[in-house]
Order: sequence, then C-alpha cells, then structure tokens
Amino acid sequence: MVKRNIIFSCLGIILLLMGSCQKPEEGKSPKTGNSANDQSSGQEYGKGKPKAVSSSRKGPPKKIKKTNVRVSSVGTEALKIESTFVGYLLPNERVRMTSEMEGVIEAVNFEEADEVKKGQKLINISTKELTLRVKIAEANLKLAQTNLSRDEKLAQRKLIPQSKLDQTRTQADRSLLDRDLALINLRKSVINSPLKGTVKIRHVKVGEFVRKGDPLVEILDLDKVLVQVNIPEQDIMKISEGETVGVELYALSDQQYRGKVQTIGLEADSRNRTFPIEIVVDNPKRELRPGMLARVTFTKQISDEQVVVPRHSILERDAGRVVFLVEQDKAVKQSIVTGQSMQDRVQVLEGLKPGDRLVVEGHSKLTDGETVSIVK
Repeated sequence: MVKRNIIFSCLGIILLLMGSCQKPEEGKSPKTGNSANDQSSGQEYGKGKPKAVSSSRKGPPKKIKKTNVRVSSVGTEALKIESTFVGYLLPNERVRMTSEMEGVIEAVNFEEADEVKKGQKLINISTKELTLRVKIAEANLKLAQTNLSRDEKLAQRKLIPQSKLDQTRTQADRSLLDRDLALINLRKSVINSPLKGTVKIRHVKVGEFVRKGDPLVEILDLDKVLVQVNIPEQDIMKISEGETVGVELYALSDQQYRGKVQTIGLEADSRNRTFPIEIVVDNPKRELRPGMLARVTFTKQISDEQVVVPRHSILERDAGRVVFLVEQDKAVKQSIVTGQSMQDRVQVLEGLKPGDRLVVEGHSKLTDGETVSIVK
C-alpha cells in the first residue's frame, strides 16, 4: 500500500514538470525585464546584424625616411706610394782595439770623446823595454854578420871546415830573424788609430798591466751614420742599392735627412722573416748619434693618373671591399678592387670611374637600394 502511494506521488511530480515546460506562442517573444535586451533581441531577429564600427580613422600617408649622406665626386690624381719602417742608427765604422801582447801601459795619449786622426799614436805598452830588445837583436846580428864574413874568407883558404862555415851562416840568419821579431814586437807596443774618428771608451790607464786580448780603446767613425732597418720579404724586392730614401729621427722630429741604401741583406732572419738593410746618412754636424730611433720612408711615384678614394669610404664585407654610390637618390653598393695605399688615400683598380658620386659620410649602415638625402 505504501509503495503504491509513492508511485502515484512520483507520477504527479512528473506531470507538474511537463506542464511548466510549454513553448511560447508563435510570433511572440518571451518577456524580459530589460529594455536594452529587448532592443538587442529585436535587432537580432528583426533587422539582422548591426554594421561594424571602425575602431581607428584613416590618417595621412606615411613619409619615406631618407638617410642623410655626404658625397664626393670621384676624380684622378698622381699617386705617390710611401712605405715607412722603423730602424736605429749605427756608426759608419766601429773599431774595438785589443792588446796583442803582455806588458805595462806606459802612455795614454787621448781622452774619451776626443777626435783622433788615422795613424795617431794612442797607447804605449812596454815600449821602452822592447826598444832595448831591438837594440840587443841588432848588436847580435852585427856580430853574427862579422863572424860570417871572417869564416867565409877562411873557408876560401881552406883553413876551416865547411861545417864551421855552415854554423856561422846559420847563426847570422837566426840573428837577422831575432832582429825582425824584436821590431815586430816593438811596433805592436805602439797602438795607433786605424781610422779617423771619435774615442768612445778608454779601457786602460797608465801603469796597468794588460795581457794579450785585453780591450784597450773603442773608436767610432761618426762623419756618416748607418740606419739599419728590417724589411719584410714582400717589400724587399722593391728596394735597390743606391736608392734615395727619407730619414726622420724621433729625437729631432723637426728635421729631415736624405740617405742612400748601401747594403741589402742576402738572407732573411729566421725569427721574423725580414731582411736587414743599411742606409748611409751624412753627419757633418755630429748631431746624429748611434742608438737613436729613426723612421725611414721609401717613396715610389706613380706618374699616371689614378682613381684614388678616401680610405674611410671603403667598407669591408665578406665578399670583399665595397663602396656606396648615389644614383637617382638611391644608394648603390659597388664592389671594388684596390691597389696601393698611402696614408688615408687608396688606389682603386676596378669598380669606379671618374665622375661617380661616392658616399663618404653616413655609409656605414647603408643598404643597397636605400633612399638617401645628400647633405651639402
């Protein structure tokens, strides 16, 4: 009985729910409490979709941005190629004199920085003793020659054997050699200057004992100086003996000198692959001193008219060197082939011709075909 009542209750609830879900009549829209919603519904069902409203207004056309550049007309000029290298000064000649014998320094006839002449007497080493030895050798030679003359007369008369004459003759020859050796030692004891020059260092004083090989004096010839420069192997073939070059000194930067290539090294230095060359420069005032640093400039004149552009106008790219030209307000990238260069000027072998408008400022960030504005 209870189960039947439960079933009837469930059926009643279902019927109530079905009655509340009836559809509205055709042509009537369901009522809502918002008038704005009613209007939007009328637009949706009765008038279709509303027109779209533009969120931004169409403004004036954009101006094309132009890059400001400066240009220069490509011209021709005679190109002067200069190559500069750094070197140092050497004396024209340097002599380091050493003792050829043992003895005591008896006299020193110079001071450091003195000017000496070729053949001038500088030092005496035991000269008095050796002079006496020469005199002894000459006396022995005189006696030996007298004995030889007497024995030759006796031998002619058969009064002495031939062996006695041979001994006397040998003694005379030995005495002659002793005299000559004493003279040689005497000449060694007197040190004369082998050249005209300036005394750099005096190594000895009067009364000192020197041995064979000890240093005595160093003399420099400074009437001329040599500039020694190391030249890379790619440039050595462009240099010839007798060629005139410009020389400047760091210590005397306001003066310029001219020199001539005197010697060119035959073998490169294995450490840096450079060839040593020597340039001789006149030094009459003795203002050029060994050890000074010098700049040597080799100049090669190209007489033909060459296309030359500023170095800063050339850009390095992966494909090579390029420049920018201006054609009808457009930047045009142009590949070039360069040749010699001097300071801030570079020779162009291919890619440019006289009259081209070359961009010299504002080109570092240009692109090919970009619109440009020329600034005067």
